[in-house]
Amino acid sequence: MTARGVVVAGAGSGSGKTLVTMALLWGLAQRGFSVHPFKCGPDFIDPRHHEWIARIPSGNLDLHFSEPSGLRERFDRQVAGSSGGVVEGVMGLFDGLARGSSTWDIARALELPVILVLSAQGMAETLAALVRGIVLHREGPHFLGVIATRTGSDRHRKLIADALAAEGLPASSGASCPGTKPCLFPSAIWGLCAPGEQGTEEAVRLRQALSCAADALDWSRILSAFSPPSVPAPEFRESGEECTDFTRAWRTRNTTPSHSSSRVRRFLRLGVALDEAFWFYYPENWELFEKCGIDIVFFSPLRDRRLPPDCDGLYLGGGYPERFSRELALNRKMIEEVRQFCASGRPVYAECGGLLYLTEGPLQEEAGEESRLAGIFPLRYSMGDRLKRLGYAEVTAGKGFFSEAPGSVRGHLFHNSRLSGGGTDLQGAFLHTSDGTSEGFAMNGVVASYLHLFFPSNPLWGEALARALEKGRND
Repeated sequence: MTARGVVVAGAGSGSGKTLVTMALLWGLAQRGFSVHPFKCGPDFIDPRHHEWIARIPSGNLDLHFSEPSGLRERFDRQVAGSSGGVVEGVMGLFDGLARGSSTWDIARALELPVILVLSAQGMAETLAALVRGIVLHREGPHFLGVIATRTGSDRHRKLIADALAAEGLPASSGASCPGTKPCLFPSAIWGLCAPGEQGTEEAVRLRQALSCAADALDWSRILSAFSPPSVPAPEFRESGEECTDFTRAWRTRNTTPSHSSSRVRRFLRLGVALDEAFWFYYPENWELFEKCGIDIVFFSPLRDRRLPPDCDGLYLGGGYPERFSRELALNRKMIEEVRQFCASGRPVYAECGGLLYLTEGPLQEEAGEESRLAGIFPLRYSMGDRLKRLGYAEVTAGKGFFSEAPGSVRGHLFHNSRLSGGGTDLQGAFLHTSDGTSEGFAMNGVVASYLHLFFPSNPLWGEALARALEKGRND
């Protein structure tokens, strides 16, 4: 079978999977291998870090959103012409096994070997016992090797390697180098900061740490899982805008496949908010939209003064607008542009952070133009210290421009904000299939909710959006 890549899995969150994935992407590129990054499960943060290194969008692999055959088809299509894929798992290797959506299930569906990443902090030979338990827990994917993170010295690493060898377990493929552990990924609220957000100096330091970690890996073993290079790997610069612009992979992505003969020629334009405040998106959504005849045009609610010209609709995704609420509010020209667009009746779709942008603003701020956001909905938001909701969701259409979309569509919820206020003219945008409760709001041409939808879970919803854009253009 042709070598097609690896799955990076751990015993749980915090083991160092993202660090190892980025080190693999970096090291493979330095060795001339062009590979495609992927992330298992619903996640918008780790993929952006993948893209910062790989320079191409990181794909989503989630068996809640796709059947195994569809997952494999998407993986094969995206890695075609490259040396393979680097797939970062979600949580622990077997988490989600009961519902058939674990990293183990994905590795088995894709027939990819697993690199097991375990934190060695506070242990040495005991790591071999953990590896044995994980390897023997289920028959299935081949284990290519073990990477121990948070090792303290060469002697520490040798103890671990010797213990694995003595037990006949998958060999150590290396370890993170000493000194790379502290502050590699500064946290921002419920996740990581956007790559490069700390500035050029910090970005360069992180890349140097990744290079150090990559040099510690056993590349003879790792490269056996990838096909020989057939296309050039991306080049890297250690300073300048490329170090801090994490959106570059999206802005320069190759859209050629969507312009094939299978694409519907509608010539519709969808303005998509993209900057430090709005960056929680599934690139698979854009791919589906483009196949439906929708061109994606990016704009920044933080810096741009005007919306892109000739937009038929807007897509305001999630992110961290609450961290930039004042800067967003002070951009009065963009606020007014969005208000006028919403008043026109043309479709505006907002998810989570996009919903917050369409409220009157944060509850704790005094009312006034200097803190007021778009104010499309008579709501204010407040941030809490704990998650309000977390998990998968499946919904059918409620009110709004998706009202005629057939069947159900899947997505997930992940937020710690709370809304207050409301009005009698706010109608539910979606209905949960689990209990029939409503989700989100629909008013005039605006549909907004906390849901992050994965539109390819029901491609007909992409067509429904295209029809709404077309109708808005013609009205």
